[in-house]
Amino acid sequence: MKLWPRSLIARILLLELGAIAIAAVALPMLLTSFLRTEAHRYEQRILAEQARTIANGIRASASGPIVRLDPAMVRLYASPYDGRAFVVTDSGGGTLAESPYADLVPWRNAPRAGRQLPFRAGAFVGVSQPVRVGAARIWVIVTQDRTGPGAILDDVIHGFIRRYDPVLISILLLLPLINSALIARLFFAVRDASHQAAAIGPHNLDVRIEEAGLPLEVAPLAHATNDLLARLQASFRNQSEFVANVAHELRTPLTVHRVELEGVEDPALRARLRGSVDRLGHVVAQLQDLATLEVTADDKFETFDARELAQETIGLHAPQILAAGDTIALDAPPGPVLVRGNPVLAGLALANLITNASRHTPPGTLIEVRVGPDGALLVRDDGPGIAASNPQDATERYWRADHERSDGAGLGLSIVRRIMEVHQGRLTVQSHPGEGTCVSLRFPLAPEAEVTSPS
Repeated sequence: MKLWPRSLIARILLLELGAIAIAAVALPMLLTSFLRTEAHRYEQRILAEQARTIANGIRASASGPIVRLDPAMVRLYASPYDGRAFVVTDSGGGTLAESPYADLVPWRNAPRAGRQLPFRAGAFVGVSQPVRVGAARIWVIVTQDRTGPGAILDDVIHGFIRRYDPVLISILLLLPLINSALIARLFFAVRDASHQAAAIGPHNLDVRIEEAGLPLEVAPLAHATNDLLARLQASFRNQSEFVANVAHELRTPLTVHRVELEGVEDPALRARLRGSVDRLGHVVAQLQDLATLEVTADDKFETFDARELAQETIGLHAPQILAAGDTIALDAPPGPVLVRGNPVLAGLALANLITNASRHTPPGTLIEVRVGPDGALLVRDDGPGIAASNPQDATERYWRADHERSDGAGLGLSIVRRIMEVHQGRLTVQSHPGEGTCVSLRFPLAPEAEVTSPS
């Protein structure tokens, strides 16, 4: 079982959820550490300023250093005990001045150095500020009990974190929803491009994928696909032109050969040669049909009457059917049967079926063309049938029931199949040896009432 999704959006969201989970744990810890560090710096700065203020009020006298506090400092330390205290001490540990409740402070643990130093003793933090008075050096020690009512920074930090965590988690949970909507919107252009690519087929190779609006990561793929389509279109066009040119160039020599055959005196030889020329002419006709199919676009669809199409096609081919000794009949409803498609290609498909039914059955075969009210055209004969395990194989290009015969290139039904693919219709072949063959073409019914003549 693969846990890694195939969807690019799902992968992005999965990675984002992992990053959010890590952030939800790491951010509060980092923020708490940052706030504590900043609070400690602020606390040390306040204590250092208080120590300097007290030090500035120390004066030398005959009896020794005296401490004159700034009125603001007097008021600060005269208040009930809130965790703050100061002591002025000499190098011997004697007390020169102190605030109320100084005996509650572990000021004796403070360092005595030549510069201002912070220190910590249990729950107390403080600053030791050296002061030189005459020849003597004394120290001002200012402390703060972090558990006292005056130390509110920790409470502020904890209160902020308690309020910050729900907000942070809510924002982190909303991020995937917001990002999924934004990412989906960004991928609309990619979806549109994929729909455009899916709609491109062999008969609309002139369509290109719209590159405007695509993300930079996807635009090169669309550009390469458009280049490929341009090369394919040129290749198809060259192939169709080549086939059409070959078929056209062969028609004139074939016509000349038919005329020259009339001068052959041996009737048997003349019949054999005429049969060979006729078979070659049939191959040329199929090549022309194939070229017509390749260059006729499927966007030239219109509404036409399938019954009228069948009547005109039978009228065009009835003389050669009757000349071959076969008979042909039409079974159609009295009213029009409106279908949607290309009438030229539809007539070409029906003509191929009628011609195949006549060419590959013995003389005297009945060929019946039936037009159904559902848009189906059926060509049925009572000939020997198709000798194949699967009659649908007859629709493959170059397939022939009798490989010893060479009267066709095996293109007839494959051309019909291509025409039905263009129309998004259905080609069905039903045949049993000795029971004849039935080939049906089902075209999509037209929703409009307008009728265009198939001619």
